Amino acid sequence: MASSTKEKGELTKGFGFETKSGKKGYGQITDEAVNALKSRIGVIRTRNEKEWELEEQRVSAGGIRRSAMSTGDYNPLYLDKDYAEQSPYGTLVCPPWTLTGIEVTNAARDGMPGLHAWFRETTLEWYQPVLLGDYVYSKGWLTEVHVVPSKTTGQAVIHSYENVGFNDRDEVIGRMYTSWHRAERQTSKKIARNQDMRGLAEYAAEDVEKIELDYAHEVRRGDQPRYWEDVEIGDPLPLVVKGPTNQAQRSVGEGGGGRWARGDPGDWSHCHSNAFKLWERHPGLPFVNEWGIPEVPLVIHNSNERCQRYLGLPGAYDAGYQRINWTVHMLSNWGGDLSFLSKLTIRFPTFNIMGDTTWSYGEVIGKRVDDERHIVEIEVWNENQLGHKVTAGTAEIILASKDAPEKALWPIPAKQPEPPPTPE
Repeated sequence: MASSTKEKGELTKGFGFETKSGKKGYGQITDEAVNALKSRIGVIRTRNEKEWELEEQRVSAGGIRRSAMSTGDYNPLYLDKDYAEQSPYGTLVCPPWTLTGIEVTNAARDGMPGLHAWFRETTLEWYQPVLLGDYVYSKGWLTEVHVVPSKTTGQAVIHSYENVGFNDRDEVIGRMYTSWHRAERQTSKKIARNQDMRGLAEYAAEDVEKIELDYAHEVRRGDQPRYWEDVEIGDPLPLVVKGPTNQAQRSVGEGGGGRWARGDPGDWSHCHSNAFKLWERHPGLPFVNEWGIPEVPLVIHNSNERCQRYLGLPGAYDAGYQRINWTVHMLSNWGGDLSFLSKLTIRFPTFNIMGDTTWSYGEVIGKRVDDERHIVEIEVWNENQLGHKVTAGTAEIILASKDAPEKALWPIPAKQPEPPPTPE
């Protein structure tokens, strides 16, 4: 079997087919690859769903439940229909983090073949909730490409994107802006070898007991209104803990829900003949594992040993999306049912490594009234068991005012999509 595999092209020890056409320049930052990527700026991408496919994707109670359970957020707004019907939403509502499902494309699958992709930063803007029975479709486009020096990878290509989501009434529900870091794997690994690396997480019995107590002491505001007038600058938000992470948790957390898609295998879930068609189109793409089997590169970031060997990292790392979910969980707990999360910006200065525990924290840093909306500004961050800050950012939550407690907190006026012009 090994010899017949190699007839299609000599396999490398890590990535791709050595002798297939298209291998030249693969995995390297070149002017040609950067310019090819820049030519995509402003080009609108969609999932090309047909109307019947969108109908099939209408939000169901089971879909909302799977999304909430996969993140470990047991808010009755998502799980208890009778409770939700008595809330301002009037029915079951999707957790706010499901807005990440409008992402049409990102750097992990857009240009610069063979470069690794890391999530740098995202800004989410919510204009109205997604409710039971809605369906969602989206558009996205590349907005910016530039090459920068990097302490960790020598140099990097930065991609930025804008994605806009719509409901079945063609109303804009929100936006997702993302920024990505692309780097040469081998260069990254060489630089990483010369840096001090932390080890994998280890826990004593008392460490696990503390985590369990933090879970038990989670505070959810629920149906008790939090009024804007009662909030003070400097107020802390009750923490939310997640972890310790492991293979099973990550599989559920990263694949358990929150994406609107028509049932395709996904960007990295290709298998059987579909996988070999993918290798045919992109011969440098597959990661060739220890037994000579070509796989999608996603299998690297969920393996401690492979991340150490191929990327020079201390262990398997998360993609960043779970930390968005966990931060939103904390913010929703604090705001309660009579609040509306309108904006979140999160930066990912470092990785979450398999086995880490993450605590989400927040503190009120400002208050304002904008177009009759009573907004609270919050600093948010995540820390791991080492005390390292693994995310940093800000959020804005609209609260009810005592002057008009019945005033609707949404929808928020949304500008129409305006992709940037494609470079000449």
